[in-house]
Amino acid sequence: MTTTVRPDTTRTERLLLVAALYSTQNLSLGFFTYAFLTIAQARGVPLALIGTASGVAILLTLKFLWAPVVDRFGSRRVGHYRGWLLLTQSLLVLGCASLALFDPAEQFTTLLAVFAVLFVVAGTQDIAADAAATRTLRPDERGLGNGFQSAGASVAQVVGGGVVLVVYQAAGWQAAALCLAAASALPLPFVLRWRENDEARDLDAPRATLRTVVSFFADRRVRWWSLVLLPAYTAGFTVAYNLVRPLLVDAGWDEATIGLVVVIGGSLTGVVAGIAAGAGIRRFGRRRALVWLGGFQVLAALAVVPMAYGMVWPWYVGAVVGLANAAFAAGFAIVYTICMDLTRPESAGTDFTLFTTIGSLVMVLCAGIGIALSGLVGFGPVAIGAGLVAAVGVAFAAWGVGEVLEERTPVGA
Repeated sequence: MTTTVRPDTTRTERLLLVAALYSTQNLSLGFFTYAFLTIAQARGVPLALIGTASGVAILLTLKFLWAPVVDRFGSRRVGHYRGWLLLTQSLLVLGCASLALFDPAEQFTTLLAVFAVLFVVAGTQDIAADAAATRTLRPDERGLGNGFQSAGASVAQVVGGGVVLVVYQAAGWQAAALCLAAASALPLPFVLRWRENDEARDLDAPRATLRTVVSFFADRRVRWWSLVLLPAYTAGFTVAYNLVRPLLVDAGWDEATIGLVVVIGGSLTGVVAGIAAGAGIRRFGRRRALVWLGGFQVLAALAVVPMAYGMVWPWYVGAVVGLANAAFAAGFAIVYTICMDLTRPESAGTDFTLFTTIGSLVMVLCAGIGIALSGLVGFGPVAIGAGLVAAVGVAFAAWGVGEVLEERTPVGA
């Protein structure tokens, strides 16, 4: 079923809404991971406590547990998902502003509790944003829309972990928290302008029950994509991608340099690559984009091998980090586009969240296994193995994706 859009709602307006939502949804996570924990450690919080505290972010991976609630309950007058977005985006602004009331060292545990609430709210916003994008974007706009999603993750790292940290160094903790709150408010004008009820007039009303969740995986294409092809397509590259930071630490790079090169420089490359990949998906179609962007991932995985054997010259590391972040953003643009194609409009939040949860689990497991194996056999053999797994996985996914792409909008759409 296709989306009926009001004549005065332009493609640009729809894409701007999606871009705004995706560019800010992980700001709190970026700030927590790259700024808050770094600041707390520098202010004397014990490293053991820092490591334990990082586990709070796992709340974001549990959002599938309450995704059906977002699909099932909503305001008809305001708009089902529009209402959720107005609520959660406003709460994120207030929550980020409230961080300014506490000291990151003296009130560390209190701030952890605030971040825990923020992550639940951010996860709910994520569910509603994915559902809104699925129901609003036309099939030929999903590639670029998911390019914005991939680029948005990089924007969150740059702003939440880079720009806000610079603000902290220049003006202090309160200014950094208020800067984060201001950035979180940016999507609100776009959500206020969105008229969801007009755009979704011809779509089934949102609903989700235990039966709809179970029936989702009754579709053979969903099972084949999420449980076989998606892991195969991403596993090898994910291992290689997550070797970069520990490899540089082992080579003697300091944290500030790693942050500048890997977090800031790499993320900026990811922004450009995500948007470019989205445009390429629309032009070349799903299947060809899967192959070409998968080849990009294989190249990036293999480029890590010389680093694993001691080639950690700054110019080479910068090139590999840029290539890896670009491959990550570009690869997940096509992954999320196919996920969106398989998502049902009536349970869009739940369906897409289940896909992203599976993808997150694959990434976490592959990253952990790769680092653990590196401790046993060294970075070199693991990097070589990751490159081979990436090549085989991309070839296998390219061979098997035809079954997933059938019975839907033609590939060129």
